[in-house]
Amino acid sequence: MSEAETFFDKATEERTDFQMLHETLAPDAISEELRPAIEEFGLEDNCRQLAQEGWTVVEDVASPEFNERLRGKIQELGGGNMLLAKDPVFPEAVLSPKLLAMAEFSVGRGFLISQVAASVRPKGSPSIGLHADANWLPAPFPAHNMLLTGCWACDEYTKEGGATLVIPGSNVLHRHPDPDEVAAKEGAIAIECPPCSVAMWDGNLWHANWPRETEGDRVVAHITYTRLMMRQIEDYGSNADDLIEQHGELMAQLLGREDSLDSPTGFRFDKIAKTFNNAKL
Repeated sequence: MSEAETFFDKATEERTDFQMLHETLAPDAISEELRPAIEEFGLEDNCRQLAQEGWTVVEDVASPEFNERLRGKIQELGGGNMLLAKDPVFPEAVLSPKLLAMAEFSVGRGFLISQVAASVRPKGSPSIGLHADANWLPAPFPAHNMLLTGCWACDEYTKEGGATLVIPGSNVLHRHPDPDEVAAKEGAIAIECPPCSVAMWDGNLWHANWPRETEGDRVVAHITYTRLMMRQIEDYGSNADDLIEQHGELMAQLLGREDSLDSPTGFRFDKIAKTFNNAKL
Protein backbone atom coordinates (compact mmCIF):
# COMPACT_ATOMS: atom_id res chain seq x y z
CA MET A 1 0.00 0.00 0.00
CA SER A 2 1.37 3.45 -0.95
CA GLU A 3 1.92 6.26 1.55
CA ALA A 4 -0.92 8.21 -0.08
CA GLU A 5 -3.33 5.28 0.34
CA THR A 6 -2.29 4.85 3.96
CA PHE A 7 -2.80 8.58 4.52
CA PHE A 8 -6.37 8.61 3.22
CA ASP A 9 -7.25 5.30 4.90
CA LYS A 10 -6.26 6.81 8.24
CA ALA A 11 -8.22 9.98 7.45
CA THR A 12 -11.33 7.93 6.69
CA GLU A 13 -10.98 5.94 9.91
CA GLU A 14 -10.71 9.09 12.03
CA ARG A 15 -13.37 11.20 10.26
CA THR A 16 -16.27 9.66 8.35
CA ASP A 17 -18.84 12.46 8.70
CA PHE A 18 -17.41 15.11 6.37
CA GLN A 19 -18.25 16.18 2.83
CA MET A 20 -15.01 16.65 0.90
CA LEU A 21 -14.99 19.27 -1.85
CA HIS A 22 -13.46 18.30 -5.19
CA GLU A 23 -13.75 21.47 -7.26
CA THR A 24 -11.50 24.49 -6.76
CA LEU A 25 -12.89 28.01 -6.80
CA ALA A 26 -11.58 30.12 -9.71
CA PRO A 27 -8.97 32.77 -8.80
CA ASP A 28 -11.36 35.68 -9.41
CA ALA A 29 -14.51 34.09 -7.94
CA ILE A 30 -16.24 35.04 -4.70
CA SER A 31 -17.45 32.04 -2.74
CA GLU A 32 -21.11 31.85 -1.78
CA GLU A 33 -20.11 31.84 1.89
CA LEU A 34 -18.02 35.01 1.50
CA ARG A 35 -20.39 36.93 -0.80
CA PRO A 36 -22.66 38.33 1.97
CA ALA A 37 -19.69 40.01 3.67
CA ILE A 38 -18.33 41.35 0.37
CA GLU A 39 -21.74 42.84 -0.44
CA GLU A 40 -22.29 44.20 3.07
CA PHE A 41 -19.00 46.10 2.95
CA GLY A 42 -19.43 47.17 -0.68
CA LEU A 43 -16.24 45.44 -1.82
CA GLU A 44 -17.41 43.96 -5.15
CA ASP A 45 -15.49 46.51 -7.23
CA ASN A 46 -12.43 46.06 -5.04
CA CYS A 47 -12.47 42.31 -5.65
CA ARG A 48 -12.84 42.86 -9.38
CA GLN A 49 -9.98 45.38 -9.54
CA LEU A 50 -7.71 43.25 -7.37
CA ALA A 51 -8.27 40.21 -9.60
CA GLN A 52 -7.87 42.09 -12.88
CA GLU A 53 -5.25 44.75 -12.12
CA GLY A 54 -3.53 43.25 -9.08
CA TRP A 55 -4.24 46.17 -6.72
CA THR A 56 -7.06 48.14 -5.11
CA VAL A 57 -7.77 50.60 -2.28
CA VAL A 58 -10.28 49.91 0.49
CA GLU A 59 -11.34 53.16 2.15
CA ASP A 60 -12.76 53.82 5.63
CA VAL A 61 -11.28 50.65 7.09
CA ALA A 62 -11.41 52.14 10.59
CA SER A 63 -12.33 55.31 12.44
CA PRO A 64 -10.05 58.38 12.42
CA GLU A 65 -9.55 57.80 16.16
CA PHE A 66 -8.23 54.30 15.56
CA ASN A 67 -6.06 55.54 12.70
CA GLU A 68 -4.43 58.11 14.99
CA ARG A 69 -3.82 55.47 17.65
CA LEU A 70 -2.20 53.18 15.10
CA ARG A 71 -0.09 56.01 13.70
CA GLY A 72 1.04 57.08 17.17
CA LYS A 73 2.11 53.58 18.16
CA ILE A 74 4.08 53.10 14.93
CA GLN A 75 5.90 56.40 15.50
CA GLU A 76 6.56 55.48 19.12
CA LEU A 77 8.15 52.20 18.00
CA GLY A 78 9.96 53.79 15.06
CA GLY A 79 8.47 51.22 12.70
CA GLY A 80 9.84 47.68 12.75
CA ASN A 81 8.51 44.14 12.35
CA MET A 82 7.05 41.32 14.49
CA LEU A 83 4.48 43.86 15.68
CA LEU A 84 1.45 41.62 16.19
CA ALA A 85 2.28 40.96 19.84
CA LYS A 86 3.76 44.37 20.65
CA ASP A 87 0.56 46.33 21.19
CA PRO A 88 -3.22 45.61 20.99
CA VAL A 89 -3.59 48.13 18.18
CA PHE A 90 -1.90 45.75 15.72
CA PRO A 91 -4.24 42.76 16.23
CA GLU A 92 -7.14 45.20 15.89
CA ALA A 93 -5.78 46.33 12.53
CA VAL A 94 -5.11 42.79 11.34
CA LEU A 95 -8.64 41.68 12.32
CA SER A 96 -10.40 44.54 10.54
CA PRO A 97 -13.49 42.93 8.95
CA LYS A 98 -12.95 44.61 5.57
CA LEU A 99 -9.36 43.37 5.43
CA LEU A 100 -10.36 39.85 6.44
CA ALA A 101 -13.00 39.76 3.69
CA MET A 102 -10.51 40.89 1.04
CA ALA A 103 -7.90 38.46 2.33
CA GLU A 104 -10.30 35.52 2.06
CA PHE A 105 -11.20 36.58 -1.49
CA SER A 106 -7.55 36.87 -2.51
CA VAL A 107 -5.73 34.10 -0.64
CA GLY A 108 -8.55 31.72 0.24
CA ARG A 109 -10.47 30.51 3.24
CA GLY A 110 -8.32 29.52 6.21
CA PHE A 111 -5.66 32.11 5.30
CA LEU A 112 -2.83 32.98 7.70
CA ILE A 113 -1.15 36.15 8.90
CA SER A 114 2.34 36.25 7.44
CA GLN A 115 3.79 39.58 8.54
CA VAL A 116 2.88 42.64 10.59
CA ALA A 117 5.44 45.40 10.08
CA ALA A 118 5.51 49.20 9.88
CA SER A 119 7.63 51.95 8.40
CA VAL A 120 8.25 55.63 9.10
CA ARG A 121 9.74 57.36 6.04
CA PRO A 122 10.78 61.04 6.32
CA LYS A 123 11.35 63.55 3.52
CA GLY A 124 14.13 62.41 1.23
CA SER A 125 13.48 58.70 1.68
CA PRO A 126 14.41 57.02 -1.61
CA SER A 127 12.41 54.63 -3.73
CA ILE A 128 12.87 50.90 -3.26
CA GLY A 129 13.35 48.70 -6.31
CA LEU A 130 10.47 47.38 -8.38
CA HIS A 131 9.54 43.85 -7.33
CA ALA A 132 6.78 41.34 -6.75
CA ASP A 133 6.15 40.21 -3.18
CA ALA A 134 6.26 36.57 -4.30
CA ASN A 135 10.04 36.81 -4.03
CA TRP A 136 10.47 33.20 -2.88
CA LEU A 137 8.33 31.70 -5.64
CA PRO A 138 9.83 30.66 -8.98
CA ALA A 139 8.18 31.84 -12.17
CA PRO A 140 5.63 31.24 -13.50
CA PHE A 141 3.68 32.14 -10.38
CA PRO A 142 0.62 30.00 -9.61
CA ALA A 143 -2.74 30.94 -11.08
CA HIS A 144 -4.11 31.46 -7.57
CA ASN A 145 -2.59 34.32 -5.61
CA MET A 146 -0.39 33.29 -2.69
CA LEU A 147 0.12 36.61 -0.83
CA LEU A 148 -1.94 39.72 -0.16
CA THR A 149 -0.21 42.80 1.22
CA GLY A 150 -2.16 45.69 2.70
CA CYS A 151 -0.47 49.03 3.40
CA TRP A 152 -2.51 50.90 6.00
CA ALA A 153 -2.24 54.58 5.08
CA CYS A 154 -2.02 56.41 8.40
CA ASP A 155 -1.44 59.61 6.38
CA GLU A 156 -2.74 60.74 3.02
CA TYR A 157 -1.14 58.81 0.18
CA THR A 158 0.22 61.07 -2.59
CA LYS A 159 2.93 60.63 -5.19
CA GLU A 160 4.96 63.50 -3.72
CA GLY A 161 4.52 62.02 -0.26
CA GLY A 162 6.14 58.73 -1.26
CA ALA A 163 3.03 56.70 -2.06
CA THR A 164 3.21 53.15 -3.33
CA LEU A 165 4.05 52.80 -7.02
CA VAL A 166 2.25 50.04 -8.91
CA ILE A 167 2.17 48.78 -12.48
CA PRO A 168 -1.47 47.76 -13.01
CA GLY A 169 -1.89 44.49 -14.85
CA SER A 170 1.66 43.27 -14.23
CA ASN A 171 0.11 40.61 -11.99
CA VAL A 172 -1.11 38.67 -15.05
CA LEU A 173 2.49 38.14 -16.23
CA HIS A 174 3.08 35.71 -13.33
CA ARG A 175 6.80 36.43 -13.15
CA HIS A 176 9.41 38.71 -11.62
CA PRO A 177 10.43 41.91 -13.46
CA ASP A 178 13.77 41.79 -15.26
CA PRO A 179 16.48 44.46 -14.70
CA ASP A 180 15.37 46.55 -17.69
CA GLU A 181 11.78 46.52 -16.45
CA VAL A 182 12.90 47.48 -12.95
CA ALA A 183 14.73 50.49 -14.37
CA ALA A 184 11.98 51.56 -16.80
CA LYS A 185 8.94 51.21 -14.51
CA GLU A 186 6.80 51.50 -17.65
CA GLY A 187 3.12 52.08 -16.90
CA ALA A 188 3.72 53.00 -13.25
CA ILE A 189 1.10 54.97 -11.34
CA ALA A 190 0.85 56.21 -7.76
CA ILE A 191 -1.74 54.83 -5.35
CA GLU A 192 -3.32 57.95 -3.91
CA CYS A 193 -5.88 57.70 -1.12
CA PRO A 194 -6.98 59.34 2.14
CA PRO A 195 -5.96 58.29 5.65
CA CYS A 196 -7.83 55.28 7.10
CA SER A 197 -7.48 53.54 3.72
CA VAL A 198 -5.62 50.33 2.97
CA ALA A 199 -3.84 50.06 -0.36
CA MET A 200 -3.50 46.39 -1.21
CA TRP A 201 -1.98 44.27 -3.94
CA ASP A 202 -1.45 40.62 -4.70
CA GLY A 203 1.87 38.82 -4.58
CA ASN A 204 2.29 38.94 -8.37
CA LEU A 205 2.00 42.72 -8.82
CA TRP A 206 5.12 44.71 -9.64
CA HIS A 207 5.39 47.62 -7.23
CA ALA A 208 7.78 49.95 -5.43
CA ASN A 209 7.32 53.43 -3.94
CA TRP A 210 7.89 56.99 -5.05
CA PRO A 211 10.61 59.05 -3.30
CA ARG A 212 9.17 61.22 -0.52
CA GLU A 213 9.45 64.91 -1.45
CA THR A 214 7.22 66.47 1.22
CA GLU A 215 7.90 67.43 4.82
CA GLY A 216 6.95 65.13 7.68
CA ASP A 217 6.73 61.35 7.90
CA ARG A 218 4.96 58.72 5.82
CA VAL A 219 3.65 56.31 8.46
CA VAL A 220 2.40 52.95 7.21
CA ALA A 221 1.47 49.57 8.68
CA HIS A 222 2.32 46.68 6.37
CA ILE A 223 0.04 43.65 6.83
CA THR A 224 0.57 40.50 4.76
CA TYR A 225 -1.83 37.54 4.63
CA THR A 226 -1.01 34.25 2.91
CA ARG A 227 -2.63 31.00 1.82
CA LEU A 228 -2.76 28.34 4.49
CA MET A 229 -0.07 26.17 2.86
CA MET A 230 2.54 28.95 2.61
CA ARG A 231 5.33 29.41 5.13
CA GLN A 232 4.81 32.65 7.07
CA ILE A 233 7.37 35.46 7.12
CA GLU A 234 7.06 35.94 10.88
CA ASP A 235 6.76 33.24 13.54
CA TYR A 236 4.44 34.17 16.41
CA GLY A 237 4.54 30.73 18.02
CA SER A 238 5.79 32.03 21.37
CA ASN A 239 2.92 34.56 21.53
CA ALA A 240 0.16 32.50 19.95
CA ASP A 241 -1.60 31.29 23.11
CA ASP A 242 -1.88 34.79 24.55
CA LEU A 243 -2.99 36.31 21.24
CA ILE A 244 -5.67 33.65 20.77
CA GLU A 245 -6.91 34.05 24.35
CA GLN A 246 -7.26 37.79 23.77
CA HIS A 247 -8.67 37.76 20.24
CA GLY A 248 -10.42 34.43 19.72
CA GLU A 249 -11.09 32.06 16.87
CA LEU A 250 -10.13 34.36 14.00
CA MET A 251 -6.71 34.90 15.53
CA ALA A 252 -6.38 31.13 15.96
CA GLN A 253 -6.98 30.73 12.23
CA LEU A 254 -4.47 33.46 11.34
CA LEU A 255 -1.81 31.78 13.48
CA GLY A 256 -2.40 28.36 11.94
CA ARG A 257 -4.13 26.74 14.92
CA GLU A 258 -7.28 25.78 12.99
CA ASP A 259 -5.83 23.53 10.28
CA SER A 260 -4.32 20.07 10.01
CA LEU A 261 -0.74 21.33 10.01
CA ASP A 262 -1.02 22.53 13.60
CA SER A 263 0.53 19.58 15.35
CA PRO A 264 3.98 18.70 16.72
CA THR A 265 3.24 15.01 16.10
CA GLY A 266 2.21 15.17 12.45
CA PHE A 267 -0.86 15.83 10.36
CA ARG A 268 -4.13 16.27 12.31
CA PHE A 269 -6.66 14.02 10.61
CA ASP A 270 -9.55 15.33 12.70
CA LYS A 271 -9.26 18.62 10.76
CA ILE A 272 -8.62 17.15 7.32
CA ALA A 273 -11.96 18.08 5.75
CA LYS A 274 -11.86 21.66 6.97
CA THR A 275 -8.26 22.09 5.83
CA PHE A 276 -8.58 20.49 2.41
CA ASN A 277 -11.87 22.28 1.70
CA ASN A 278 -10.44 25.63 2.78
CA ALA A 279 -7.49 25.11 0.46
CA LYS A 280 -9.88 24.85 -2.51
CA LEU A 281 -11.81 28.03 -1.64
